[in-house]
Amino acid sequence: MVYRNHLGARRPLVIVNSFDLPMPPSRAFCEQMWNAGYQVIFIRRPGFGRTAELPSILLENREVKNLAPLGAETALMKLLLDSMGLRNIVLMGLGTSNSVCFRLAQLSSEVKLSIYANPMFHPASWEVIQPAWLRSMVRQMLLSKSGLKIAVKGLRAILRRDPIWLYRQFCQKSSGDMAYISDNLEDFRHAGMFLQRTSAETMFYELQTTLIQDVTWPANVTKSSNAVILSGAETAHNWKPKITAEADRLGLPIVFAPTGSLFVPYASPEVLLSILDDRLLDADAQDTNGLKV
Repeated sequence: MVYRNHLGARRPLVIVNSFDLPMPPSRAFCEQMWNAGYQVIFIRRPGFGRTAELPSILLENREVKNLAPLGAETALMKLLLDSMGLRNIVLMGLGTSNSVCFRLAQLSSEVKLSIYANPMFHPASWEVIQPAWLRSMVRQMLLSKSGLKIAVKGLRAILRRDPIWLYRQFCQKSSGDMAYISDNLEDFRHAGMFLQRTSAETMFYELQTTLIQDVTWPANVTKSSNAVILSGAETAHNWKPKITAEADRLGLPIVFAPTGSLFVPYASPEVLLSILDDRLLDADAQDTNGLKV
């Protein structure tokens, strides 16, 4: 999705979908970014909604553990950005898509700033999955093939009955997320339909990668990158100290928005814009001087 349908002169803000929200941000969010000088470009990843799934051989357990599908996705994203001719990109990952965005930022020299919103790359990630029955369902998906099939069947039944109820259960700790859902009900109904179409294999790959296989990023890479972690204050009580400790290890600045959790950049767009203004001034200055950002 290219906001306003054609590429303009504004700086591209490329957003990559998470597992829980395979939908573009709201029109209000996109318009706010547009007025601030950024054009939202939303990428829906393979296997979500109507997009073609990755080859089945890449979604086998052994390949998922080797991070092969993650590498394939990253290469596809790089080809897409190149084919669109995008330059001076701001890249933003949401939740489960941050594993792809972290690697894409290393692969593409046109990514000048990365925003890792609500990244799930430390042991406390499991605790942010609320309520407890939903956390149990996710664990079922990752323990065995039989558990995966049962859990996916249950998840689809819930989504068919009432996707809005599920999202409100998932976001009950965050008034900012709840408000964003209420303001964009049709988007979340579509997101529920897209999740129903997502195969069990893609769900397994997504959750296995995010919660188990890719929870430790290399600090020697992140310390030299232009990136910011964005988290919301409205989350599980022990999330903040643990994600702060991980940010310190990675050498990345972390910003806590007052509202929002899973959908923190959409719930707190002013905070996102403040980060962009601060970090891009430095990045653009270094580019002008011929330095690598």
